[in-house]
Amino acid sequence: MRVIENQYIINRKVIMLKTGHSLGSLAEHVGHTKQAVSQAIQGRSTSLRIHRKIAEVLNVRLVDFWPELYGEPTTTTTTTQGGDIRVG
Repeated sequence: MRVIENQYIINRKVIMLKTGHSLGSLAEHVGHTKQAVSQAIQGRSTSLRIHRKIAEVLNVRLVDFWPELYGEPTTTTTTTQGGDIRVG
């Protein structure tokens, strides 16, 4: 699982750099310290408030930037007497 977590962090840094942001510039635009933004990028902070600000500045969806936290729910099908019920 550690390899996957590292890939998420690398993907976040690539997105950040592709949008022209360093850690310092992103922190400035988000209005939080570099330490707080760094923790969010590394997946150590689960603050939805900071995540939303970062996603807004980078123009990405939360699920695209933090798939391990905001991944789209899977759709399951349950069979009942009356037919199938889709959940999710």
